[in-house]
Order: sequence, then C-alpha cells, then structure tokens
Amino acid sequence: MRPSCFIDDVDKPYFILKKLQCQMITKIEDLPDNEYTRRYGSEIVRKSLSNPRNQCELELNWIVENKNWIPFTATVTFQKLQAYEATDGIRKATEYEYHKRVLNKVKKRLCRSSSKWNQVLPIDYFFQYEFEQGSHFKPVPSSNSPHHIHGLFPVNKDEAPRIYNFENKEMDSRLIKDLQSMNLVSTFLFEPLRIDESKAWLAYMLKSKSRSDLSH
Repeated sequence: MRPSCFIDDVDKPYFILKKLQCQMITKIEDLPDNEYTRRYGSEIVRKSLSNPRNQCELELNWIVENKNWIPFTATVTFQKLQAYEATDGIRKATEYEYHKRVLNKVKKRLCRSSSKWNQVLPIDYFFQYEFEQGSHFKPVPSSNSPHHIHGLFPVNKDEAPRIYNFENKEMDSRLIKDLQSMNLVSTFLFEPLRIDESKAWLAYMLKSKSRSDLSH
C-alpha cells in the first residue's frame, strides 16, 4: 500500500480538497451546503475516496473495528543490505526483508503451518519504507541503519499472546530470539496499537512522504 495525500492538480475540486487539508470526504454531506458543492460535490467525493492516503485510513479503520483482531505496530531497522536492483535497490531489499522474512518469522511463531498464515496474520502489506538521512545537526548514529520500515498488521486475538506478553507488556521472548538471529535486522519493536492513537500512528508512518515516494 502506497498512500499519499499530495495534490498536484490545480482545478477547483482538488483545490477544495487541499483547502480542507486532505481530510477524508466520504459523502457529499461532508461538504458545505452551497451551489459549488451541488455542482462539483460528486467529483470531490470521488477524488477524496480515490486518494491513496484516504484509502489507507479507510483500511486502518476497518482493521481497528474488527473485534476478532488485535492490530500491532512494527518498526524494524536493517543493516548490511545489498541492493536487489539498480533502481531503488536498497528500498526493495528493505521491503523484501520485512515482508518476506521478518513477517514470516512472526507468522511462524503464530502458527507452524504455513497454509494457515493468511488466517492468523491476514494483512501483511500495510507498511512504509523510510530512509533516515540525518542532517549536519542530527546525523544518523554510525551504529544504526538508516533503512527501516514502519508497519501495522492485525493478528487473530487467540494467537496474539504467542507474539506479545500482554501481562508484562513486552514482546514474546521466543520471537525476540528468532528476530535476533537475522543478520540483516538491526533493531525491532512490535507493540499492540493503542486504538485511540491509530490515526496518529498512520500519520507518523506516512510522515513527509511525497506522491513520488509513495507511488512504488
């Protein structure tokens, strides 16, 4: 999923969306009751719903509202990565390591049978690559990798204690050992999503992303 709320066009419906600071508009009733809305309202709603960032928010709401799931946030940094391809090779390597290796460790801890992985962890594509460039005043520490992933994934309630100790409020010790055994993983943190902070996490996950950054 590659959401973005950046607005490139300058026609009036997009201008209205920008003026509303990219808030999600799901129906005409969300707009002011005036002649302009009556003329352009349907187009504004359509463009708002097709906005990838708003689509991402809709899916987040759907995940949070599912009573059978516990959503988890994930932050994973990587080290010693090798570019997979000439174009965006490191980004692709980072995404592959998270999606196919880190999350597979989580799925395996939830259930040994790979045929059931899609049931115990039904959404594994909700994540965003980030490259921490640092600055003259705040350089990236030499011990840390600048390449990392912010993500979110839901887990069936019954299996969630396999990866997180809710009583002690810490990750499962066996999962920690599994992730520490991965040479390319530098640091990691999985935590249950605080439902009242879900939109804040989404904003943090997608911070400072342009349309070109998020269009891969």
